[in-house]
Amino acid sequence: MLSKTDNAAQKKSIRQKQLHGIEIRPNMFTIATTNMILRGDGKSNLLNDDFFKLDAGKLQLKQATVGMMNPPYSQGSKQNPDLYEMSFVEHLLDSLVIGARCLVIVPQSSMTGKSKEEQALKENILKHHTLEGVISLSKDTFYGVGTIPCIAVFTAGEPHPAEKICKFVNFENDGYKVAAHVGLVETESAKDKKQHLLDVWFNRIESETRFCVKTTIEATDEWLYSFYYFNDEIPSEEDFIKTIGDYLTFEFSMVMQGREYLFKEDDHA
Repeated sequence: MLSKTDNAAQKKSIRQKQLHGIEIRPNMFTIATTNMILRGDGKSNLLNDDFFKLDAGKLQLKQATVGMMNPPYSQGSKQNPDLYEMSFVEHLLDSLVIGARCLVIVPQSSMTGKSKEEQALKENILKHHTLEGVISLSKDTFYGVGTIPCIAVFTAGEPHPAEKICKFVNFENDGYKVAAHVGLVETESAKDKKQHLLDVWFNRIESETRFCVKTTIEATDEWLYSFYYFNDEIPSEEDFIKTIGDYLTFEFSMVMQGREYLFKEDDHA
């Protein structure tokens, strides 16, 4: 934000009025505040508070046009439905102005609607907000944690149209690798891969379905690339021959095990 203006008064306004944050854990609040001070951003409007105790309507009065969140993972349950990741997402969307962009990084499992409570959250989100798309990330993004994350992008305050085309991206190959005794490190290809992602996302270039699938959605869908992906590449003759060979090998193995009935047609079918 600061890089987009040379006006000193505007920069002061950004620092004092245009950055808002909420963190419930005192230790994380202290770290965030200290980090902002050391970077010369002041502590702006960072609150040490419970996000869910703050009224979404009052938060909306702050006129935030971009919302970003990395909510706590795997805390929700039937007994505590407010702690599902999608519950955090819904409250954030409700707290932004109409047309605001919302980006959240959450476990891929939260996009599936695996429980009735999470499914209801997904349905309610689409009634009031628009899903733009989801970017599936590498399993090593949070190295050592064991969570496979994704980035979901929404537009707040605009009900999701049935004919809306969303993007689902496979960004598992992001140009980062795990180095022994170091962790996740950037390779030479990382910047190019990031630029390719941005070019596809903003429709500057077309992409094959093995990288991005564009489709309409339903609340009952799993909002993930793996759910919508289809292989639209015509197989080569070598692939066809290999597949036939694999099938015949499997059939021969089953017959030798006395399971030839698997390949007989059912007269009553």
